[in-house]
Amino acid sequence: MTKLRLLAVGAAGVALFLPVLLPHPFVLSIATQAVIWALLAASWDLLSGYTGQVSFGHAGFFALGAYTAAAASKHLGLSPWLGLALGAAVAAVVGFGTGFPALRLRGHYLALVTLALAELIRLTAQNWLAVTGGPFGIYDFGSFTGLPATGIPRAQAVYLIVAAIVGAGVGAMLYVCRRTRAGRAFRAIREDEVLAESLGINTTVYKLLAFGLSSGLAGLAGTLYAYYIQLVSPTVATAATTSLVIGMAVFGGLGTIWGPAFGALLLYAINEGLRFIGVVYNLVAVGLVIMVFVIFLPRGLAGLRFGRAKHVLRKDATVTGASG
Repeated sequence: MTKLRLLAVGAAGVALFLPVLLPHPFVLSIATQAVIWALLAASWDLLSGYTGQVSFGHAGFFALGAYTAAAASKHLGLSPWLGLALGAAVAAVVGFGTGFPALRLRGHYLALVTLALAELIRLTAQNWLAVTGGPFGIYDFGSFTGLPATGIPRAQAVYLIVAAIVGAGVGAMLYVCRRTRAGRAFRAIREDEVLAESLGINTTVYKLLAFGLSSGLAGLAGTLYAYYIQLVSPTVATAATTSLVIGMAVFGGLGTIWGPAFGALLLYAINEGLRFIGVVYNLVAVGLVIMVFVIFLPRGLAGLRFGRAKHVLRKDATVTGASG
């Protein structure tokens, strides 16, 4: 295991246990929201960074999952535990359906279609007053049941539940991408879709799978957000949400899954920690951090593990040089 991976594992351990060992309301709040953003950033990376299908509309799937869970709990009395599954399923179905018209599109054309979808979801949420509450959003729909009622014990329990769900989601993505045929197909599509088709890979099936899995996990992140924040408004579907997610993914390292998740934890903590110096200044600072990484470390935090790759020679090259 490389030093960077050891660092990532150590950081994950700190992220998991620090809010429990230091049970301060502010720490627990920031940590809970950070892990939700980690799942959202990793889900975007699965589709765009790992499979190469550029999406500017991930905020739409995030909002769709949040609104579905909130509306089901408020209007239908559905348990939040079932709302989690329902929100993720609805987002996955919509994402899968979005994949069909997007199959013939690539690059900026696909990005525009996904951006239009997110805007459509935002406009629907803003104008469907009876279900979504319109511009004021939807609230008073309940939260996780069976936990301590109030105080630090409840905040700790909620954090551990959210962290466990996010960890399972990121772990599932890593398994699919690294241990299954689908992961190899995703990489082939990203590198050269035409060549992948010529090699017998059914790109249509795997692109639809990537759309469905990515949007479903983004919807799951939205349900966690809804039940934790207790308010869902149309602002969650704006382009600003997607922009922040893309920044987190770039910061962490595209095409790695764990990199964007790790980057989201750090970038969200930086963003919230700098609020003490002013809302505008913290956004400027986050923007500068992203710019520095794009220019000087385009592979993000995950790219640090490639620092010694140029010094490694293949075994056959070494033998050839010795025999010459």
